[in-house]
Amino acid sequence: MTIPSLTPIAWIGLIAATSLSAKEPESNISAEIRPPDGRLAIVADGNSPDPDDIGASAVIFGLLKGARLQDRLVHLSHSCDIDPSSNPGKQRISKSDELRRQSKLHELCKEGIQFFGPFDKLAESYNCRTEQSAAVDNLREAINASSSDDPLWIIEAGEPDIIGFALRAATPSKRKFVHVVSHHPANDNSGDVFTWQEVLDFGVAEHQIGDQNVGLQTVPGEWDWAKDHEAPAIAWIWDQLQYAEQDGVVKFQTNKFDCSDAGMIYWWLTGASEEGNQNATPAEMKALLLQST
Repeated sequence: MTIPSLTPIAWIGLIAATSLSAKEPESNISAEIRPPDGRLAIVADGNSPDPDDIGASAVIFGLLKGARLQDRLVHLSHSCDIDPSSNPGKQRISKSDELRRQSKLHELCKEGIQFFGPFDKLAESYNCRTEQSAAVDNLREAINASSSDDPLWIIEAGEPDIIGFALRAATPSKRKFVHVVSHHPANDNSGDVFTWQEVLDFGVAEHQIGDQNVGLQTVPGEWDWAKDHEAPAIAWIWDQLQYAEQDGVVKFQTNKFDCSDAGMIYWWLTGASEEGNQNATPAEMKALLLQST
């Protein structure tokens, strides 16, 4: 190929066009990030038999950093299955495994904040099994700080009881400014104290976005791009997904990397009730996660 000679001005124009082209993917990602007004609260379990919250929590940290919205997160709690030995007829988790999960989630939250922070509006993360009162109080305060211009979006990534306790303790006039996001009745219907209907009866806005396992419970190969990534934070996400896959308490996660609860965050980031993406896949999340590095 013969390369035509260009004037200095033409070269400048070519360089500028190349620069814009290189930045285009990031611009497209930015255009897709259009969260609603308000703040985020995440209530996860992970101490129940299914370990999916381990991988999902790691991905959530990365998504918020990629979107540069860490300052929206005001509450984070884990191990919200307050009585893992209950729910007759459902698979249970041994005491030793449940304690191991609590420890893992505690460590994961600390590491996630270090990798993807700062989370300036987040006081700390709470273990609902050992810090139940503190977790409820913190979520109650977030509810009471809500208004029509600054609502609270609660991501129900586990049992509904902590949410129910906080709503019950909150100022009644503030509950109407609360949105509760769910993707599966396995969470909604697993409360030890509150039924899902009792949570809704507090007057919150309900958002059911559909089962996120469809697109986000995948074979590990969907995440090969993150394995041993040069960015330690991305490699760390892969490690958490692998830890959950190899956890061993439930067999249905064998050979599955599952970040299904992160789908609720991706829905919120991409528009929430205003046509947010309800069918996310790891491939769609990849670009945003890479922006977190």
